[in-house]
Amino acid sequence: MTTAVKQETDLIKVRQYIIDNEGHKVAAIIDIDELNRLGKVLKNIPASEAWLYQNSEAFEGVQRGLKEASEGKISKLHLDDL
Repeated sequence: MTTAVKQETDLIKVRQYIIDNEGHKVAAIIDIDELNRLGKVLKNIPASEAWLYQNSEAFEGVQRGLKEASEGKISKLHLDDL
């Protein structure tokens, strides 16, 4: 079963999602131009930072921290106190 779902906020322009019997997205169909664009973007990620994208727990923590900071939920940390 397939369905076309597209949102303007997507970072990847998906033409169509493949959905299993339970309604979970299991694959995405993208145009070759989009695949080439993503390949160029991925080449620009330094190896010293690529680990973050491969570690979902760390990546989610960074995303959560950035969101909290944008909402003003920050506190000062004094390195001498560590």
